[in-house]
Amino acid sequence: MQTKEITLSKSSLLSYPYLFPALAFTIPFLVSGPQLLTGTLVNCLLFSSSYYFMRKNQIMVAVGPSIGALLNGLVFGGLTPYLAYFLPAIWIGNVILMRSFLALKNRSFAIKIVIPTLLKSLFLFVFAYAFYNTGLVPKIFLTAMGLFQMTTAVMGGLLFLLVRKVVK
Repeated sequence: MQTKEITLSKSSLLSYPYLFPALAFTIPFLVSGPQLLTGTLVNCLLFSSSYYFMRKNQIMVAVGPSIGALLNGLVFGGLTPYLAYFLPAIWIGNVILMRSFLALKNRSFAIKIVIPTLLKSLFLFVFAYAFYNTGLVPKIFLTAMGLFQMTTAVMGGLLFLLVRKVVK
């Protein structure tokens, strides 16, 4: 019986279009808490995906984590069913982060991380505020979709910078 050895270089691993979407979906299952860690890893994947992949391969990275979190049910505990209201907003917020990161390609990495982070967290906070004011979600989602999103996106961006240096 003949065996064949397969080796993957860093560049071929990063060019594999299904790796990041699979990671994005499974992070809520593999790292189901604390949310600070889960959110940081997901945001790192969002920054990484927008940096390394073409647009057509980014959408699954933007969508996967929130579906994984909803199916897992552990990130928000008993409040997880409320996450369903936020799915479209989270997807759009993730795309906003990824696209604005790319749009700022000629800026410093600090600007490329801070501006997309602010845009994403503001977008999600507006939805959380509207949902809270209509009685759809509890008050905790104002923090979860505002300040917490901002914190995990900044930390995810910093982790991306670290990973980028290692991959280079």
